[in-house]
Amino acid sequence: MNDNVSSWREACHRLQGEFFEKYPSHDLPQRVQQALESLLQHEVDWTGAVGGWAGGIVYAVGSSGCGVPGVMNADLEAAFGTTMSTIRKRAEQVKELLGLEAPLSLEGFVPTPEFTLCDEANAVCAYAFRNGPIEDIHASGRISDPEMKHLMIKACESMAKLLIMKRESPAEYDAFIRDYNRKFCSRWER
Repeated sequence: MNDNVSSWREACHRLQGEFFEKYPSHDLPQRVQQALESLLQHEVDWTGAVGGWAGGIVYAVGSSGCGVPGVMNADLEAAFGTTMSTIRKRAEQVKELLGLEAPLSLEGFVPTPEFTLCDEANAVCAYAFRNGPIEDIHASGRISDPEMKHLMIKACESMAKLLIMKRESPAEYDAFIRDYNRKFCSRWER
């Protein structure tokens, strides 16, 4: 490994280490490190800001299409000193180089052992709410990052409670959700 690639690798590793200190994860740091080492096996001109590449690797390996779990896009940008556009661009290059079809399909990577109801709630909220029209409002600055984070945490907590009730007490869930619909959604489009 030549000196330029070695210094690029160290800078990338340092940025990712700082990121995971602030946003700990059970298995993502190991998968990101493995992806970084696998990338270095390719003959690539690593031009451009190292932050874009470091963030791109995290995004390519950690995102399932709606961002890195537990991290807002603005926080990802701040951690790597670049824009989401650059991170996404580098993530696509990383996926192409590693032959990734999906974030967790890299050979040898082991997905998180358990997919919890909280994980399901997060995904449902991201799909139905976070990545919808509210993102345009957030992007325009009418909702601050802390406000958006608060909204999403509360939405995900409420969704998780519903999913738990649905699994553990289906009859109670059915009665609750029908009553809630009657009280608050009777005039909504069907």
